[in-house]
Amino acid sequence: MVYISKGVLYRVSDITNIQVSRCGEKHILTGTQAKLWLAGRCAAYARKDIQQAELKKLEYMGLAEITEPDDAAHYRLLTNCVICKANPAVSVLPLNKTEKLTWEWIKNTGFKLTISELVYLAEKNITPDPEFFDEDNWHTLINTIYTQKTIFDRMLDAKMEESTTRDNIVSAVLGLLRKKQIILI
Repeated sequence: MVYISKGVLYRVSDITNIQVSRCGEKHILTGTQAKLWLAGRCAAYARKDIQQAELKKLEYMGLAEITEPDDAAHYRLLTNCVICKANPAVSVLPLNKTEKLTWEWIKNTGFKLTISELVYLAEKNITPDPEFFDEDNWHTLINTIYTQKTIFDRMLDAKMEESTTRDNIVSAVLGLLRKKQIILI
């Protein structure tokens, strides 16, 4: 089982007692749940039955996304997450080229882009440009991404799962997550 944690760590007592916030709800996690949530902040595997049972509880609380392992597992995990700028988004770690481009989109767009939208932008070689930035220009970006073929519910997610740029963008998003530039909600 592959999973990724959602929410923000806001208080740590020790590795087995943490407090996590997601969408205004605060959760106190202890024991195995705390360890699993911490391990899953950048995606992880749960192998043991007891871990999987505790992981299901985290999923029920909205603090984790779970899927079966395969070549698109990390992409599918991210399709159910909202990608947000970390506050403050300051990292001393350098970003690679794909992370920089992805970060430009996340940082400057007037709304929250999904993983499938980020993959689409990379696939079509659409570079971050001020004409797409800020809340005033969101409609320009939306009209660029969504067409008659992609506007239907989850159609873009399905199409981008097969994209050749999918893995690069997923790696970039996970890299930004590791470098604390973004959080997943």
